[in-house]
Amino acid sequence: MKSGMKKIVTAGIAALASMTMVGSLAACGSDTAASKDLVLTIWGGDIDKTTMQQRLDLAKKKYPNINVKLQYIAKDYDTKIQTMFSGGTAPDILEIAENVNAYSTRGQLADLTSSFPDAKTEFGEANVNAYSYDGKMYAAPDRSAPGVVYYNKDIFDAAGVEYPSENWDWDTFLANTQKLVKKDGDKVTQWAYCEGDWWAWYMTWMYQNGGKLIDDNGKATVNSEANVEAMQFYQDLMYKYEVMPKPEQITDTGADPLFHQGKLAMEVTGFWNISALQDVDFNWGIAPMWHGKDTAVPMFSNALAVSSQSKHKDDAIKIVQFLTSKEGQEPIAENALDVPANLEAAADKSFTNAKWNKNGLDLSVFSKSQSMTYAPPFIPQWNQLTQAISDGMSQTWNGKQTVKEGLDKAQKTVEAALSE
Repeated sequence: MKSGMKKIVTAGIAALASMTMVGSLAACGSDTAASKDLVLTIWGGDIDKTTMQQRLDLAKKKYPNINVKLQYIAKDYDTKIQTMFSGGTAPDILEIAENVNAYSTRGQLADLTSSFPDAKTEFGEANVNAYSYDGKMYAAPDRSAPGVVYYNKDIFDAAGVEYPSENWDWDTFLANTQKLVKKDGDKVTQWAYCEGDWWAWYMTWMYQNGGKLIDDNGKATVNSEANVEAMQFYQDLMYKYEVMPKPEQITDTGADPLFHQGKLAMEVTGFWNISALQDVDFNWGIAPMWHGKDTAVPMFSNALAVSSQSKHKDDAIKIVQFLTSKEGQEPIAENALDVPANLEAAADKSFTNAKWNKNGLDLSVFSKSQSMTYAPPFIPQWNQLTQAISDGMSQTWNGKQTVKEGLDKAQKTVEAALSE
């Protein structure tokens, strides 16, 4: 499921939006003999629950005879959902993310392709492709925050460097980062750029360089020439150019804390970072990410799927269609929960001119960046794929093996997983 990073948004931005949050709407009408009772499961925090309930209340207005009970699962979401499937008590609608095709290939999800004929127009091609498998769409994108560049304006201004832009290429990125590092003797006191080792970071450099992890025929291409070249550039940012910290230099911190402390010029991350930056004592902004040979921006998304076990699939699909419509997504924007996956909702003034945006940020950066995202390969073996790369490359990031050696290790592990 979506990384714990995304859950950070729940507490901080909830406070940000508290002055403007729409109160939970009362359900309209009373149940009748013809009413259908559905269950929808989600994870997250209080703001996730509140926002989804508001959206379900709106759905109730449109479909008064469809009752949807919201079931919150605080931890071990996938394990508990699989237990429900095994027992024949799966929810009618379930929130889902990277593991979508671990479910779909077990026959646990309904095919939504014909129910969303305009899906690529509504949500963007990359987002739809991420939740599709073998040409069938198994979940409708619900929340989709593209990665954007958070940058410290004061650091850029002091160095006389132009603010980040999607017009930057890797050469421009490198030239500018070299102007943003500060040292006190041999000690770096200000870094230009920093990332973690989560899949979204390394994968983006690969895709920007024309690489892929799984080719169109379903074969592993982890150690392709394009990927080796991309990861060599990434490693060089640490060891050759010294514009990004090595792992041992930030053992007690990370990109977010460094940026919040004013010790980092820029980082690429998601919507959730906005809440944590409300009280920093420097000027900051957001911008679309640079490009390589290709344009490729990471997306942090969740989707809604319909269980194949549901006794009311048609009604469940109607609810999913509404929740992912512009109207059904407005509370996401109004409550500062996330970026709506519905492109019309993300570009609407309810999000771009949101009342909770006290910093005057250009929130259209998010909707603009949605058109720049790539589709991660959410294969059934997704967890094995990402773990193989993390394990294979760990010694590379520590400077103890070459990029090629690390990716060769990962390639063998992924090949084995795909053959099972």
